Amino acid sequence: MFETAPAYGLLRVIRRVLRDYPQAATQLSAYAGKSIMLHLGPVDARFRIAASGELELAGAEAAPNDDLTVAIPLSAVPELARKSEAAWRALALQGDGELAATLSNIAQNVQWDVEEDLSRVVGDIAAHRLVEGAKSVGAWQADARQRLAENVAEFLTEEKRLLLAKAELESFARSNESLRDDLARLEARVARLGKSA
Repeated sequence: MFETAPAYGLLRVIRRVLRDYPQAATQLSAYAGKSIMLHLGPVDARFRIAASGELELAGAEAAPNDDLTVAIPLSAVPELARKSEAAWRALALQGDGELAATLSNIAQNVQWDVEEDLSRVVGDIAAHRLVEGAKSVGAWQADARQRLAENVAEFLTEEKRLLLAKAELESFARSNESLRDDLARLEARVARLGKSA
């Protein structure tokens, strides 16, 4: 059964975000009647595109073969909100390519003022602190990932010597080119000596 509270909540959030981007309804109206199956972590929601371009919940009576299936890992949601290119690669899309491209275009152009919407629920100050806290957690995670990658790279190149440092690799490449040139000269000499003998 797809008409669940999480699916309805997801529909409300999507409608709220799209309300600030009226071009979305115009673009989606070209796909009226098509269905989209969205897997967002544990939440499954099937939507149908209305003639007006708005999304509406489509129950189990919808066609078993949805026009587009979109799977979004929960871990990708914060990155998608920040419009990270890496997060877009985490999505799994299957079905109507034109509809997928239209949805991608809409998602990349829509701007959701999360702080404004949160302020209606928890107040201005709390909303500001929640959004800033989320941003600082995201920045901390990015910094931690960067430092971890640098430390692993240093460990593998300096401590374990499993990888070559860039300078060592460049030196090896230059030595290899020099050896190749010396070998070519030696082969040319051998060939000349063979002709003269």
